[in-house]
Amino acid sequence: MTIEIIHLTSQIQQWLNVRVARHLAAQAAKFSRGQDSDNQTVNA
Repeated sequence: MTIEIIHLTSQIQQWLNVRVARHLAAQAAKFSRGQDSDNQTVNA
C-alpha cells in the first residue's frame, strides 16, 4: 500500500509540475509580447 501512495504522489507532483510549467510559459509569452509592443511604441 505504501508504494502505491508514493507512486500516486509522484504522479500528482509530475502533473502539477507540467501544469505550472505551462502556466509560467504562457505568462512569459504574454509578458514578452507586452514588452515587445511597448518597445515598438517607444522606438516608433
